[in-house]
Amino acid sequence: MTLTRTKLTIAWSLKASVSKFATQRVYAAIILLALLASACEVRAQHLPVARAESEFRELVPFIKGWAQKNRGDLAMFKHWVLPYGPLDLEVRNGTHDEANDLRNVYLGVAGAAFGIDPRPLADSFHCGLDCTAFRRNDIKDKLPRIEKLVSSFRQLGQVRVLASWGIDDDFRVNELFQIMGEAKVTRPSPVMGFVPSGAWEAVERAKYIGSLGTNPEAVQSVLAEMRSLSVAALVREDDQNVRVVRVGISDNESGLIFSNAQRSPYSEGEKLRDGREVTLIELLKPNVFFYETT
Repeated sequence: MTLTRTKLTIAWSLKASVSKFATQRVYAAIILLALLASACEVRAQHLPVARAESEFRELVPFIKGWAQKNRGDLAMFKHWVLPYGPLDLEVRNGTHDEANDLRNVYLGVAGAAFGIDPRPLADSFHCGLDCTAFRRNDIKDKLPRIEKLVSSFRQLGQVRVLASWGIDDDFRVNELFQIMGEAKVTRPSPVMGFVPSGAWEAVERAKYIGSLGTNPEAVQSVLAEMRSLSVAALVREDDQNVRVVRVGISDNESGLIFSNAQRSPYSEGEKLRDGREVTLIELLKPNVFFYETT
């Protein structure tokens, strides 16, 4: 299946598969939370991480607000659940298992609010060797341009995350989300480090970007090239490696790692604190690795 909206193309297959998302424990939590989402209520006993209950509950109004306006819009939903998009949850202060469970539950709640079942999207990401080969070949063909893109991204001062989910001029810079013409900053929640969180503040976009040691024109130039290349996100890791996220949903992700060292920054089977598990890591050229996660 190929979905195109503005310049971002998302490639998935409709072939059936089984992903880590389809575990009985996560499904049970999703069903419970989906029923509660319409009432804007989440209780601790329904969450796989009890200490996240209060902060998770604060996320539901954000989801509901957009879902009420765009219920049933599958095209929009597919874009918004891209990595680092509005319906993708970062969990900065949890263990691998906590982050994995909470991200998948968040996706389930968002799907319920929008009236969309996200399970086929997550399952279809892992549709066999053909899908992986397609994603690998697609990104390899664009590698010379992506190398220049990464170089430009590294020059953007303190910008750690730059994301574009392919709808008009919407984008993200660190904790600033530009959605339908409005620029707002979300503050990481104090306990779990949720981004987005329930706390939002309207800001002057240029002033916020300037505080990161760069300028809006430079950011927009990188975003334009990201859209042209169908790159969902650029992420500066703590070790200063750069992750180029081509496509993904929840903990399922595919892209490149530009490493500062010749050795791989990941190993297959490694469980990362943000909830992803590395399923594939391949050297494409010195310091550049193709990776996939679930």
